[in-house]
Parts: sequence; C-alpha cells; structure tokens
Amino acid sequence: MSTYTPADARALLDGIFSAKDERGVTAALAAFSPDVDWLQYDIEHRPAEPLRAHGHEEVAALLAKGLSPGMTHRIVRAMTADDGMACHVECEYPGGAKVEVTYIFDVEDGRIARVLGTMAWDG
Repeated sequence: MSTYTPADARALLDGIFSAKDERGVTAALAAFSPDVDWLQYDIEHRPAEPLRAHGHEEVAALLAKGLSPGMTHRIVRAMTADDGMACHVECEYPGGAKVEVTYIFDVEDGRIARVLGTMAWDG
C-alpha cells in the first residue's frame, strides 16, 4: 500500500522533477526502491521496444538525462491511490520543444517500486 498522502505525493514528485544536478538526482533516488523497475515509451522507444531501467544506478542515469540542463518541468496534476500515485508533467527544452508525460508509480513499503511513463513529443 502507498503511504503517501496527496500532499506528500505532490512534494515527492516536485522533488523528483526539480532535480537539476547529481545531488538532486541522488536525493530523488531516496523515493525509489533499490530494485525499482522503470518502463517508458518515448520518441526513441516505441511499444515494441520500450526503454527499461532497473535499480538505482540505471534509474539515476535516466533521471539525469530527462532532467537535462535548461529543461523545465511542471506537474500539471498529481493523483494518489492506495497502491501508488500518478502525474501529468509538462516539459520544455531550452529551444521551446515540448513534451507531455504521464507517469504511473506503484508504491510498495513506502517507496516507488515500478514506474510506467508515456511521452508525447512536439514534431
């Protein structure tokens, strides 16, 4: 079961999506189970071959890439459930290209155990 209240979930998600450097990514990893599984569909990883990351090291690399310098992230909506949380995030690159992302987070024992991300990109 999730131990996150709506306010706790929002604060946690704000922390994850505001990480701007290695220290921020390391702090964000505290919310994830050491054996977290991340599955993502994006511009380079279609449903037949999604991006997969497992564990803190691989997820840290994924977060660092997704939170690249100059990028902005705004959580549009966050929701909680007994077993997790979800959010919609608007992202923008320095050049103006936008990405809309929906994440579903499964929470076990108070930590994020699984992540499913689906992204839509500007042309």
